[in-house]
Amino acid sequence: MGALTASTMTNLLNRSLDLMCWTAAAPLVRNLRNRQLQKQTQEQRDIHRISRLLNRILVAHSDMLS
Repeated sequence: MGALTASTMTNLLNRSLDLMCWTAAAPLVRNLRNRQLQKQTQEQRDIHRISRLLNRILVAHSDMLS
């Protein structure tokens, strides 16, 4: 059996969770996916805020870069 890559493991996990959605474990899967979504959303918001802040700093202090 070949080595499992991270992508293969992620796909396997997602498929397993999809199957579990049809069992009594559905509330657990829903909770897990909601937490993952919230984490990703917060990370994207943080990246956006940091990007805006860095752009403002660059505009305000562009003379120091040359």
